[in-house]
Amino acid sequence: MHRVFKTTFWTTKKLLVLSAISTLLYVVLRSETFMRLYVPYGDERSFLEALGQIKANGFITAWSNGSISPSFYSISYPFTLCFDNPLYGLRLVSLICTILTLILLYNFAKYKLQLKDVYLYSSLVLILNFLGYRIFWQGINDDFLHLLIVYSVLLLYNIKKSKKIKYVILLGITIGLIIGTRVSAFIILPGYIFFLYKDFKTTFIVGIIALSVGFCLHAPSLLKNKLLSDVNKDPKNGLTWAQLNYVSQLHIYEGKIPEHTRLTWEELETYIEENGSDNLPKTFIESITFNWNYSIKEFFNDLWFTLHSILFRFFGLGLFIILGFSIYMLKKGNGLNENLKFNKSFFLFFWCYTFLLCFVVLTSLEVRWYTAFIFLGILFFHQLLENFQEFNIKIKPELIVNINLILLLCYQAKFILTDSNLLSDVLRKIAPSIF
Repeated sequence: MHRVFKTTFWTTKKLLVLSAISTLLYVVLRSETFMRLYVPYGDERSFLEALGQIKANGFITAWSNGSISPSFYSISYPFTLCFDNPLYGLRLVSLICTILTLILLYNFAKYKLQLKDVYLYSSLVLILNFLGYRIFWQGINDDFLHLLIVYSVLLLYNIKKSKKIKYVILLGITIGLIIGTRVSAFIILPGYIFFLYKDFKTTFIVGIIALSVGFCLHAPSLLKNKLLSDVNKDPKNGLTWAQLNYVSQLHIYEGKIPEHTRLTWEELETYIEENGSDNLPKTFIESITFNWNYSIKEFFNDLWFTLHSILFRFFGLGLFIILGFSIYMLKKGNGLNENLKFNKSFFLFFWCYTFLLCFVVLTSLEVRWYTAFIFLGILFFHQLLENFQEFNIKIKPELIVNINLILLLCYQAKFILTDSNLLSDVLRKIAPSIF
């Protein structure tokens, strides 16, 4: 196989140029298809309803009622006042967060991880490909949350290299903002232990600052309702997402709906009318412990789905590099050189989050929840490729990069030429027998 990639056409440089052009076209066409979707899209409706409560009752009252994302709305609310349609303000915040994330990733890759040449350009292409796939400017708090996660990992890297107190303070504030962004973000927090557990002083300072900031952001809701504040996505008829996920899980196991899908709210309502709600969980914690057989089975289903439908799609052969390194670091973690010790901490963080997410989510995993970890994972597996000589592996890392780029081109070509988008629609009209 190696000889194939020594021919003139399959040189890494040409593949990088071709994949960069294809990726830019892919991002443009994916963005165009998003613009066709009905507005508001998905969870944007819930975020607009939260804005409606702010408009009707005032920011402090909505905050005290626990119906907003404290960190996100503190930043995004002023932007919504600049537009007749507040959704544009929310989307602008998401777009700004995405741009800031890309700047952080580029600087981290080039100046901290010191990725060079093919490894730097390959990682940027894969990051842009993922950015094109997911709706990166949807008017919800995802992009803000993942910007904070990326920034926190960069701060952790700086702390490892130089324990300046400013980095420690900034890390505490950033984790506090994560706590104040989304209640479900608590499944992210255990992963920080793998970076800090050997340094009690830093852990203590970061923990105190993070909890203080997080408490301040949730204080109005905690004092009034004894609940953390978050955007409530449950409908107004008493149904809950925990019920929807649990009944969907039952239907999946009975073969009534495909895996990784959910019932509609109308179908859930019909189910409850026919069967009652006494035997259904009402909260996410209840849904996890309600039937351990279902929960454990769904954990493995979600983990397999994550590996082959999410991580392989965006890491390509990089997934096998990550899996191989993860096994290697567990066996010989203490023998890693200084350049790779931070990789070990990150991948422990990565797997901790993945396992917790697969355990908590019972039916349908969404790619957007992995955003920061896919971004950073792409950079770190390219750093592993640059350090292949450490592992005495005979495969040339450039070969892996080349195969990855070819896989990427095939994946993008399917969307560009055959899926519904502006270009493929035109091509189908011109040559329907081909496209």
